[in-house]
Amino acid sequence: MAATGLFSQIIKLPAWDITGYRTWIAAGVLFAWVWWRERSIKLGSAQDYRRMLLLGVLLCAHWITFFHSMQVSNIAIGMLSLYAYPVMTVFMEPILRGTKIDWGDVASGMFVLVGIYCLVPEFDVANNMTQGVLWGVVSAFTFALRNLLLSYWFSGQSSARSMSYQVLIVAVLMTPVIVASTHQPTAVDWGLILILGLFFTAFSHTLFGYALRYLKAKTVGLVACMQPVYGVIYGVVFLHSIPDLATFIGGAIIVTAAVYESVREHNKSAMTLTE
Repeated sequence: MAATGLFSQIIKLPAWDITGYRTWIAAGVLFAWVWWRERSIKLGSAQDYRRMLLLGVLLCAHWITFFHSMQVSNIAIGMLSLYAYPVMTVFMEPILRGTKIDWGDVASGMFVLVGIYCLVPEFDVANNMTQGVLWGVVSAFTFALRNLLLSYWFSGQSSARSMSYQVLIVAVLMTPVIVASTHQPTAVDWGLILILGLFFTAFSHTLFGYALRYLKAKTVGLVACMQPVYGVIYGVVFLHSIPDLATFIGGAIIVTAAVYESVREHNKSAMTLTE
């Protein structure tokens, strides 16, 4: 999932066009996979379809704002501002589930926030970088809410089935936009969109949904904070964007928080099984 930021720079189309094309490809692949594996694509009830509609709308908002954030600023700003979502998740999940806030999770979330601050220390409302951060925060909120609801409503649903409906809803929502668009993909764009839709959308987000079936959303979110670090590495390799010292410091803080949270959750699960 960390590599998706590259496509916002190398595909010469607006964020909403990219979102529309990638989701039609991903939806086709995912529904074919679900039919082949499960011999049925139906959901359990009318309520499930309504819930999927909401999840699809949230995912659509997340993808558009995420790509737009990177296009108005850069990959680092877009990815790192998005990673306010684990902090949001830590505070939103107890409200949704009616449980107490775990202050260990809050500490992890604060470490992530400090790491992001180190990576993006300058905040000026008059420049594109600030706009990128703001769009990234909107993306973070929609992503956190979508993950929580997905985990809460569809923990027993296969991740491929759940993701297939969500990307289909996004594709349908984006169809009027791409039909009316004045931007036409080139042959190179089509190749990149195909790769983005198949591997970096259908495959990666299905794995992410699979993780949400077995772990709390806050744990998945905090462990996924390693993605900005991967994103920086991809930027160095493919775009020759060399990070500064603050980037390395912030990345180290984020990885430390993610590893701490994953180990702590593993230990709690092991204690529960022992009891």
